[in-house]
Amino acid sequence: MRLQALPFELLKVGHCTHPECVATRGGRWQSVMFPALCGLILHPTRGYILFDTGYSQHFMTATQPFPERLYRWTTPVNLPHEEQLLTQLAARGIRPADISHIVISHMHADHIAGLRDFPKARFIVSRAEYDQARRMSRLGGLLHAFLPPLLPDDMADRLDFVEDAPMRKLPPELSMFDSGFDLFNDGSILALPLPGHSRGQMGVVFKRADHRLVFMAADACWSRQALVENKLPTVFANRIFDHVGNYRRSFTLLREAAAHPEPALILPSHCEQSWKELSNDIK
Repeated sequence: MRLQALPFELLKVGHCTHPECVATRGGRWQSVMFPALCGLILHPTRGYILFDTGYSQHFMTATQPFPERLYRWTTPVNLPHEEQLLTQLAARGIRPADISHIVISHMHADHIAGLRDFPKARFIVSRAEYDQARRMSRLGGLLHAFLPPLLPDDMADRLDFVEDAPMRKLPPELSMFDSGFDLFNDGSILALPLPGHSRGQMGVVFKRADHRLVFMAADACWSRQALVENKLPTVFANRIFDHVGNYRRSFTLLREAAAHPEPALILPSHCEQSWKELSNDIK
């Protein structure tokens, strides 16, 4: 499958803080920043596409009552005005109605908090992910970082399930994953299942304008350094995982991809190193 080259920007939409030792074995007890990164992709016929949305004011509202406030206490969130997604899009001359599709990596609140802000967007998500989230109770959702009030009232009418897209063979750099879902049936953006962190988590693969292969890997790992050093999260993080064994398998495949002689640019959704190095470089 020959991928098209697409204009792309990496956006930081707020961040939370949490002890480093939870996300990485051997990490410090000191709280560190976990940026909420999302992708803005310009498709030649579909227009603007988002990969996740990061935080939003809807997250603040949804975590105001108890017990949801525990979410905000456990992972304190910072979302200055200039980092809000609508603010960043407006600075680029992009209106909410200009976003045609939002690819949802998984249903955790820090990835879907902005869905309500895009009234015309179609939502692309794994059927397994969506079905599991919708079956959760209020407390069960909270324990797995899912907040039902973040979902638009008409979301069911705007869903496209990734499992309905045709399967395509992946580029050699990602051959360890075998195949992916061709989201628009044109070879522009492929979705790869990355289960474990959540039931139906997925990442996306595409080529940016300079033809570098990009792999947005969501929360299949929390940092590029963790991949290089083979440092899995600690048992404290396992409480929000859907399946620890599947997480480890997805993590191992990512490590193989990172070790390829000509590796794809792997971008975990909460990697501060990636943001610092690449925020002024993504084209």
